Formats: sequence, structure tokens, C-alpha cells
Amino acid sequence: MKPEVVTMDAKDIDVLRIQLSTLQEVTLFKDISELATKMTALGISREIGTVNDELARFIFDADSGLVVPLESLKSEFVVYKNLFGLKIYSTATNRLELRTPGFYDMVHPELSHNSDGTLHSLYVFPQIIQKISEQQGVDLVIVKEWAKNSIFGGFDPKKGYYQTNFWEIENNDALKFADLTANGQIAFLGTHDLIAHIAGIKSSHWPLLKENASKVSSAIKNYFQNVEKPTIASLILPYTLGVVLDDLAQPPSYSSKSHIATLDLLITELEQNRVPANLKTVLAEFPASFQKIIEISRTSGIEKNPEVIQAAITNTAEEILASSLKI
Repeated sequence: MKPEVVTMDAKDIDVLRIQLSTLQEVTLFKDISELATKMTALGISREIGTVNDELARFIFDADSGLVVPLESLKSEFVVYKNLFGLKIYSTATNRLELRTPGFYDMVHPELSHNSDGTLHSLYVFPQIIQKISEQQGVDLVIVKEWAKNSIFGGFDPKKGYYQTNFWEIENNDALKFADLTANGQIAFLGTHDLIAHIAGIKSSHWPLLKENASKVSSAIKNYFQNVEKPTIASLILPYTLGVVLDDLAQPPSYSSKSHIATLDLLITELEQNRVPANLKTVLAEFPASFQKIIEISRTSGIEKNPEVIQAAITNTAEEILASSLKI
């Protein structure tokens, strides 16, 4: 039996959008398996071959040893034995290699391989991926607002991250991500979720991860406990916490001491309220030192030099205050 190529037209997508609107904010993938599968497949397919394709940099031409050209990557919707999924392939070569731990486990082995072990296509079935995650004690979920912003709105294949990250900052998505992680859940909406958080997932690291996510969640909630509508300026440090936690929740960074040390110092920064949670300002410029914090958190052994981490955090806080215009 061969996979059947199927289509998803504008009417089908409108039906999915309406169905999404009826869901709770967070819904377990397994509770709406058929609907979640189609949404996830649509989300991944929209990203394939665009600047938002986070799978692309791990897909190599087996003959040249080079990453396949981004524009050569295409996708088709398929049905195989009642499973709805995607066929991802390159128009440049039918001999592919995957170069990241855990990615091969996400690809259907019987349908994807050439006789020599290379891959002619990547057949991906979200329901199988959900089962893999469940075996590791982690639930995949559909997050309604994130799906509305990514899969069903704001998508431009020529722009990265759909819209600017200010959407994530303004909506305090760091708190939502921390709560999901603390509950042992991963959103499954696109290529980032698949390659960054699900491929290579290991249950043994999740107790520590959930513990750190709980600390981040509590810190952000305490910081904003008396603030009804935080400004962008006061949301930057919590957003930074979310970015570092997102890194820690990725298998290559599981249990990373440098990330945990950075989280702990960022939490202390919130507790000290150097940047007031009720800061009533308009941010004139995003702090350049934000990226320095992220880079430092990814530096192995930096936890032995906490003063380096603290200096970057202090610089970011000072930049926020210096760039904040009172209203």
C-alpha cells in the first residue's frame, strides 16, 4: 500500500480555523487527534522551504555533503493507513541525510528510505510523533492563540517568525511556555516544535526541566501580581527568561548548568524589581544586550563565573530603563 497524496484547499483550512476557535486555550493533541493532526501538518507544510523552516538546516544532500537548497524543499499532504501526514522532499536530490539526534525517529522508516539507507523523502505523521512523545511522558498540545497567530494568521513565507517577536513579548508568552513545560507539555504547531523540542525527547531530563519551568512561572506571576497591563519595557526581562527556558527545553541543552544559572539570576533580577513591573513607559529601542544574555546562557561552564552572567543582565536592565520614555 502506497501513501495517497491529498489536497487541503481554502475551504478545508477555513473549517480547521472554525474548529480551532471552539477549543480551550490548551488542548491535548490526543484528545482531538484527527483535528490536531491536520492543523500540525498544515503548520509544518506552510513553513517548509521558507525562512521559517527549522528542519531545513538539518537536511543534507548525501552525495555532496551540503545542506540541500532551501528553495528545493517541498511538501505534500498524504494519507497512509488512515494516518494523515506530510511527505517532505527536495527537488534537488532524492538522496537525503538527516544530521541531528532524534530526527530520524520522527520519520516513517518504511516509507522514507532508499535501499542504501539514505532518504528519498521524509514521511512525517503527527499521530506517530505524538505517540513517541507520550512514551517519554510528555504530552503534545494545541495552543489556540499560538495556532491562530502562526498557522492561521500572520504567515508570510518571506518573513521570519511570522510577525515580529514583539507579539510574543506583548502577550507574555514566556509565562504560557513556562506553564506548559511545568505541566509536561509541548505545543506542536510547526517545524520549531518538531526539531527543537520533540526530536530527541528524553523523559529522564524532564523532572529537572519541569522544576525550573515552575520557578520561571512563579517568578513572572509574582513580578506582575499587581499589574493589570504590563508595558513592553517591563515584559522584556520575563521574555528573556522565556527564551532561555525554551533553550533549556531543547534536547541538546537538557539539564544545561549554564542555562539554569542564567535562569536563576534572571529570576533574582525580577525579584529585585530594578525594572519596575508597573513601569509606565513606551520603549524607544529594544536592548541590544538582550542577545548577549542568550549567548552567555549557551556558553558551557559560564555558571562558574556568575558575575559575567549578572553583568549582561544588569546591562539589559539599564538599557531598558534608558530606552523607556515616560507616558
